[in-house]
Amino acid sequence: MQPDTDPNNRQNQIWGEAQNPALQQQVIILNPKYRPELNLRLISTGILVLGIAISIALPFIGIDESGSVLFQISAYICCSSFILALLVDAVYLKGKSDWQTSLGMSNTWSLVSLVLSILFALGLIFILILNLIGDRSY
Repeated sequence: MQPDTDPNNRQNQIWGEAQNPALQQQVIILNPKYRPELNLRLISTGILVLGIAISIALPFIGIDESGSVLFQISAYICCSSFILALLVDAVYLKGKSDWQTSLGMSNTWSLVSLVLSILFALGLIFILILNLIGDRSY
C-alpha cells in the first residue's frame, strides 16, 4: 500500500510560512535608556540655570529701584524658575514612566519622583502666592 497522498489531507499542507524558532534571534537590551526626541530634562535644567542667573544678576545691575525691591523681584524670579523647572521635569518623568510601563519595567521610582516634583512645585506656588499678596513694606 502506498502512503496517503491526498492533497486535502491537513498533515501535508503548510499554512503560512514555516518558522523555525532556532533560526530567529531574540534581541535583549540589558540596560535600556530613556532618550526622548525632545529632552525635557535639559530644558528644565536650562530654565533653572537661567532663572538663577537672572535672580543673582538683577540686584547688581542697578536699575533705578531701591535694593530691597530688586532683591524681592529677584526672589520671585528664582522661585518661579524653580516652579517651571519642576513642572517641566514632571512632564519628563510622566513620559519616562509611560515608557517604562510599555517595556514591562518597574516605574515606581519615576512615579515617586513625579509625585515629589509636583508636590514641591505646589508648595513653591503656595509660597510665591503668599509672598505676592502679603505685606509690601517697601
